[in-house]
Amino acid sequence: MAKLHCIWSICVIILCTLCNKNSPLALSLTPTIRIPNLPICAPNEVPPIDLPDDFLTCSEEVAENRDKIHPDVGKRTDEIVASYGYSSEIHNVTTWDGYILTVYRITGGPKSPPARGKPAVYFNHGILGNSDNWLLVSSEKNLPFKLVDAGYEVWLSNCRGNSYSLGHETLNSETDSEYWEFSWHEMGVGDVPAVVDKIISVSGNEKILFVAHSMGTTEYFVALSEVPSLNDKLIAAVLLAPAAYMGHATNVLRLVGVTVGVGAQNVVGPVTGQRVDELTEIQKYFGLSLGDLCTPTATRCGVCDNLIPLLFEFDAPQTNYTNLPLFFDKIPDNVSIKTVSHFAQSMNTCGFRQYDYGPSENVARYGTLNPPSYNLSAITVPTYFFHSDQDNLVQFDDVQITLNHMQPGVVKEVIRVDWNLFNHVDFIFAKDADTLVYNKVLQILNNVINKSE
Repeated sequence: MAKLHCIWSICVIILCTLCNKNSPLALSLTPTIRIPNLPICAPNEVPPIDLPDDFLTCSEEVAENRDKIHPDVGKRTDEIVASYGYSSEIHNVTTWDGYILTVYRITGGPKSPPARGKPAVYFNHGILGNSDNWLLVSSEKNLPFKLVDAGYEVWLSNCRGNSYSLGHETLNSETDSEYWEFSWHEMGVGDVPAVVDKIISVSGNEKILFVAHSMGTTEYFVALSEVPSLNDKLIAAVLLAPAAYMGHATNVLRLVGVTVGVGAQNVVGPVTGQRVDELTEIQKYFGLSLGDLCTPTATRCGVCDNLIPLLFEFDAPQTNYTNLPLFFDKIPDNVSIKTVSHFAQSMNTCGFRQYDYGPSENVARYGTLNPPSYNLSAITVPTYFFHSDQDNLVQFDDVQITLNHMQPGVVKEVIRVDWNLFNHVDFIFAKDADTLVYNKVLQILNNVINKSE
């Protein structure tokens, strides 16, 4: 039996395969997309977005650029880095529980040759992502290259289970479902400490900087609250869409979470081998090639206009539609069912707790009927939050709740992105991410380094 895949991907494929130019099923959903805020933590419905018709279709742009293959499609992180004149190294990192991660170290570039003693920055990607995600924005604008040009060395991590980090000392990711028995808790207590130690060892720095997006920030909160010694190894952290408390999320995953709830792993896991496969597997099963999600037929069916909006809200002015084939070449990557289930638990309980296995197993594991909450007050690293108005995964109300659970003064600044349509994925894909976010991040890191010297 072919494995089941994430619900939204199946919906997209159905749209692509059923619709054609004469089909009565052709549609455009964007003007009326409304994901209700379920009455768990907040009762109000999110208002629909009203934009000019000029922003509601991408079919002409995609049709014109359909056959112009982006040079980074099909390349691995080190190949992308090299193609723009930057130097990199590949490092394997083994966690305490046997997972083998691939981490890319960018040591220098045209404006800053490799040299010892550079400040090191650890980049941690989001859910369904990998190290390529930080390079989706053009080479003159993306954050890793900006930092390397400014004299930093950059480390792009890959969490356990994604296509770069499928190794394990004893388990086979293809045949052993036990391999996939992890969520972002295990990434926080396993992956993050191991990568931090690797960076410190190789770079020679006593302390390093940390930048994360989405689930990468979740791992940060887990790591520093559960492994207190990490607080002494980080100079500062910049969190793009800090995802801890998520009770106000209005993302479609919230609806999936309500549907399957805490039973997601038990119900779906045995069928899927406890994993959700990457897009290339979906393409293989359904006979789709890269770019098929953005053909003129697909856009007529509303896919181009609606896939990213359905997941992350609509920001047409900041969406590079001609680069969508590159986006879908890199996203989504693999993720364990348990990871998705853990996020669903956070949304449904309005808490930030360890994984809920049910009362009996909770007692066996934790000694309590309910899983323990993460102690965010244990975090002492100077931290900076970036949030945005149209982020339907990390809403500002939840950012405030997260802030209130941390020690006073630890969060040095809470920065709103100055664009009212900026959404969750814009942090890694927006046309103007450099001027809206990255330049400020560079300024923060420069100030932090100057003060620490």
